[in-house]
Amino acid sequence: MQLACGQEFNLAEVTPDKVLALQDELLKMPQADIITEHTFLPKVYERKITIPPWVVLTGAEHKTPYRVRLEKGTIAVNTEDGVKVLTGPCEFDAAAGMQRAGRVFEDEVVWVDVYDNLDDCTDIAVLEDRLYVVPECGLGDSRTEAQKANIAYRAFLYQIGLDTANKFTYDICDVVARKMQRKGK
Repeated sequence: MQLACGQEFNLAEVTPDKVLALQDELLKMPQADIITEHTFLPKVYERKITIPPWVVLTGAEHKTPYRVRLEKGTIAVNTEDGVKVLTGPCEFDAAAGMQRAGRVFEDEVVWVDVYDNLDDCTDIAVLEDRLYVVPECGLGDSRTEAQKANIAYRAFLYQIGLDTANKFTYDICDVVARKMQRKGK
């Protein structure tokens, strides 16, 4: 696979730096419509995402161990043991400290992360802070309007050929984000 910046990305050699580079490249592109559902059971929190076919995505680094339940579909994903092609239904335990990258194949994927939630917390913001190293761009369905605007603006700059690493474009993105925050978005 080649990233938009022309660098090779070998799925067999996924490192934390490569996942972050992939995340940066994906943020320059239109965002996939990934549906997130939250389920609360006694002492358990489940975060289910439904991913359309052919999507490449990254997740957030996890702060705690958890269980993964792949309910449906086929996805290539980095695991503690290297890149695996998984087909649902299947389950596995996942250690803390890993950020995943995945590529969905021809059928949508239904992926569920299952966490201990001993205090039965139902506040998504609290749970996200407790469970993830939340990236600057936010987490999918929990992104603020300012984060969404920032991502859309950077994708626009990329599409018209402007370098988003340019200090001027970052300054503009920051101004837009601050204005959106002041509007209470």
